[in-house]
Amino acid sequence: MRIVTLALFTLLFTRLQAQTTLFAETFEGTPAFTLNTTDAASVTGVANTWLVNNVYAGGSGVADCLGIPLDFDIAATATQPAGISTPGGYYLHTASLVAIQNGIACCSFGAADGFCTDADDVFSRMSSDVSTVGQSDVSLKFWWLCNGGNQNYGQVFYSTDGGSSWLQLTTPISNYRNQMSWVEQTITLPEFANQATLRFGFRFHNGTSLLGAADPGFAIDDVRVIANVAVPASITTNAIVATAYCQGATLSVPFTAVGTFNAGNSFRAELSDATGGFAAPVVIGTLSGTASGSIACVIPALTPVGAGYRVRVSSTDPVTIGTDNGMDITVSAAPYAGPDDQVTLCKNSGTYDLLAFLPGASTCGAWVGPFGAFGGMLNTATDQGGVYSYTTNCPGGCAQDAATLTVVLQDPANAGNNVSASLCDTGAPVSLISYVSGGDLTGIFFYNGAPTSGAPLNTPGTYPLQYVVYGTAPCANDTAQFLFTVNAPADAGTSTSATICQNDAPVQLFGLLGASAQAGGTWTAPGGGAFAGVLDPATGVSGLYTYTVDGLAPCVDAQAFVAVIIDPCAGVPEQGADATALQWLGQQGGQHLLELGAAVRYFDVLDATGRSLARITGPFAQGRVQAAVT
Repeated sequence: MRIVTLALFTLLFTRLQAQTTLFAETFEGTPAFTLNTTDAASVTGVANTWLVNNVYAGGSGVADCLGIPLDFDIAATATQPAGISTPGGYYLHTASLVAIQNGIACCSFGAADGFCTDADDVFSRMSSDVSTVGQSDVSLKFWWLCNGGNQNYGQVFYSTDGGSSWLQLTTPISNYRNQMSWVEQTITLPEFANQATLRFGFRFHNGTSLLGAADPGFAIDDVRVIANVAVPASITTNAIVATAYCQGATLSVPFTAVGTFNAGNSFRAELSDATGGFAAPVVIGTLSGTASGSIACVIPALTPVGAGYRVRVSSTDPVTIGTDNGMDITVSAAPYAGPDDQVTLCKNSGTYDLLAFLPGASTCGAWVGPFGAFGGMLNTATDQGGVYSYTTNCPGGCAQDAATLTVVLQDPANAGNNVSASLCDTGAPVSLISYVSGGDLTGIFFYNGAPTSGAPLNTPGTYPLQYVVYGTAPCANDTAQFLFTVNAPADAGTSTSATICQNDAPVQLFGLLGASAQAGGTWTAPGGGAFAGVLDPATGVSGLYTYTVDGLAPCVDAQAFVAVIIDPCAGVPEQGADATALQWLGQQGGQHLLELGAAVRYFDVLDATGRSLARITGPFAQGRVQAAVT
């Protein structure tokens, strides 16, 4: 498994990047390097030097230290691996001047000890510039080895001004040592990019070290400056495991993405139409990322049945259209119960087929209501709201489906019954809402299209009103018709009293009641008998004559009274020096209204026969007086 993963990674990496070599030096011909320069505070001819040759064999020699001969041995330089362009060929390396004098030209160095060998830094660099203008991803690659010591090691430098100044590279390695076999190093830094005069150099630092220094010195081969150029993005949709699916089925769509895809990119699996066309593709799955993978997808439940479908993968950043899967896919009909949903219906609004509220649902299924099996037709007058479940039971090998429909039954608006009512114009405000019959009390009354509180009903007449109760959707508003007939109250006139001489002509009592009295009423004589309304003083009797006008319901009857005194009028002056002028003005409910010509302490109430009914005690001031007489 590890081998496969590594191979796949290598393949993908190779495809993601195309490399352009801007500079290459294998040291097999005239090198493009200048050896032993004084750059970066380096020296020449002290203890070590740079060589280019193909010598790897070591050897033995004798060094002169202050006149004392010292034997030394130099180990052979390690054999180059196959990864180097010319294994065992020419290479750049340091060599001890003493070793060269003894005929040993492999990679070595003369370690500075402060006695026989002085410390030195030796430098070699590129002889010409390399341009990386327009390149954003530049790497330095080279093969190297160096054993050295704590004070003896190789270093790598770069210059962006044609070699006038140099900067040491400390990433990923600052000091190159403790490596006796050849390894390849890659250094990629933003500083290398978009430079017109880029150069690289190598320095061997030989500091004073009494112990621990050992060959080989610093050796370099296959120096390259490479620009990694991004490959244009492309997507290959790979083969899908199966080629037949039911509507609503799941599948995995594998794809290979080559090139650079930006952060935030999304890969999308797209389904063609039944003929394999992508004029209007349907996205069936997405995957956020920038690399190859597999997209979990779902065939939409309402996908038309067909045998020529294809699938492809596209991306959003950059926008890239991939190849299709290369084989036709068959989509078969699958049971579909529709989407879970909720519906609000108005109570008493009729019967509904609940399947109509599950768009696209297969008809081969059964319902279960809140209280068990359900036929599918909801009667809003008798059935209840709640959760209704629909499960398909269709033939074929595709999986069945289920959906739920939550039914909410909304109470309808109720304005109640139509009402006809008669009112009496009493001048008092009318409470319209009190006339609502069997309806909600939340509605509004309208008269001639405008809301009303009943103010027009204080004048006799006929008033058609509408009472509207507003429904909550989906229930409609409800209206009741109200017809109010306002009747004028009956008016029997103003009660009064009259003294009539016995020898006077007959008197029409109606004329005594005032101009407001309504004609057509009935009279009652003192004692309760019928009376025609004309009093003949010669035959009539003194007493209280009552005039009654019938009220038009709901108005009550109205009454007025005429208190008649038949006086003989014999011509003898009546004694009235101490009498108080008193006039009875009629009755209002249980109260009698009197007009006093002077202040009195009391007065007596007599019936028509002169019998005393009550004494009303005061004192009473002059003017109008109300008194209760029982």
